[in-house]
Amino acid sequence: MHDAVVALEEGKTAVAVVTSEFEAIAQTMAANAGRSGLRLLVLPYPLDSRPEQEVREIAREHFRPLLRTLGM
Repeated sequence: MHDAVVALEEGKTAVAVVTSEFEAIAQTMAANAGRSGLRLLVLPYPLDSRPEQEVREIAREHFRPLLRTLGM
């Protein structure tokens, strides 16, 4: 979150990638930093206990949405 807020302050495009477990915390952190409009890409939780192949599939499914959120 900190890096995304700093990037926005530097005039860069930013998206914070979080898991669903931390979505509310991320929104609170962004609001506390004065960036309530910070764009979030929310991945399923948990990732660390999933098989590698499943995590790779999640990454593939979310890659294009990430690019769209970045405006690409």
